[in-house]
Amino acid sequence: MDILITGANGMLGEKCFEVLSERYSVIVTDLSDRCVYSDRATYAKLDITIEDDVIGFVRELRPDAVVNCAAYTDVDGAEKFKDIAWNVNVKGVENLVRAVEPLGSHLIHISTDYVFDGDGGPYKEGDPPNPVNYYGFTKLKSEELLRRSEIPHTIVRTNVLFGQTHYQQASFVHWVVSQVSSRKVIHVVNDQFGNPTWVDGLAEAIARILERKAYGLYHYGGKDYINRFAFALEIVAVFGLDPKFVRPTTTRALGQVAKRPYRGGLVVDKIKKELGVRIYSVREALQAMKEGQ
Repeated sequence: MDILITGANGMLGEKCFEVLSERYSVIVTDLSDRCVYSDRATYAKLDITIEDDVIGFVRELRPDAVVNCAAYTDVDGAEKFKDIAWNVNVKGVENLVRAVEPLGSHLIHISTDYVFDGDGGPYKEGDPPNPVNYYGFTKLKSEELLRRSEIPHTIVRTNVLFGQTHYQQASFVHWVVSQVSSRKVIHVVNDQFGNPTWVDGLAEAIARILERKAYGLYHYGGKDYINRFAFALEIVAVFGLDPKFVRPTTTRALGQVAKRPYRGGLVVDKIKKELGVRIYSVREALQAMKEGQ
C-alpha cells in the first residue's frame, strides 16, 4: 500500500510517518523545502491550498490512502486571519477530495473537539456540533465537505495533542518543562477540560484505521479527563520539577482572542470497541516521553 501524508513536518505527521513507514510505502509532504526529521523519508514540498498542484501531484502518485495532517491550528490566529484558516482547513481538504475522486483513495482527515461548544463534554460521535470559534467552524465545514463527497473517507476527531517530536512550537509539554526548568512562573487555565491525547497513540489508531479500512467518524483521545492546570501538574510531577511555579488561572483572566470550549474532550468508546485501539493515560504517555529523551 502506498500512503501519502500531508502536513508531515507537524507533530502528528511525524509520528504517522514513523508508524506507517514500518508497514507501507510512505511519501510525506509539507510546506517546507525538506523533511525536518528524517533523511530517509521520500519528501515533496506541497501546498494543499493550491488546487492544480494538489491534483497534479496526487494523481501522478496515485496513493492508496492519504492521511491529511495539514491544518491551520492557531485558534487565536484563525480569528484574525480567517482567509488563511479557511484556505488550509476547508479549501485544502476540498482540493484533496477532488484529487482522489477518480482514484478511489482512502482519505483520512484529522478534526477536533473544537467542533463542539464545550457546554457538555466529553462528546460522542453522534453529539451535535456547535463551534464557538472560527477554527472549530472551519474544521466542521471540512467534515461536512467530506461527508458530502463520495470518496472513501474517515474523520478522526482528537484534542490536546502532545508528544516528543521535532516540532515543538505548539507543544504544551515542551512549554511547561522549559519554563518551569528555568524557574519561571506559568499560569495555566483550570476551567478548560479535555482528555489530552498522546500523539503516538493517535498515530497507532490511524494505522489501525488504514489496516481495517474503517470508514466514517471516530473520536480518539486520552484516558484522563482533566483541565489544563491539572495536566501541567502531571507534567512537572513526571519530569521531577517544582510545582510551585505552576499557578492556576481562568480563561476569562487569560483574555484569549478566540472563545474556548470549557468542557470539551471526546468519548472514545466507539474506536476502542470497533478497532481495539489502545487508549493511554497522561502519566504513562509522559513517562514514555521522559524515558525517550
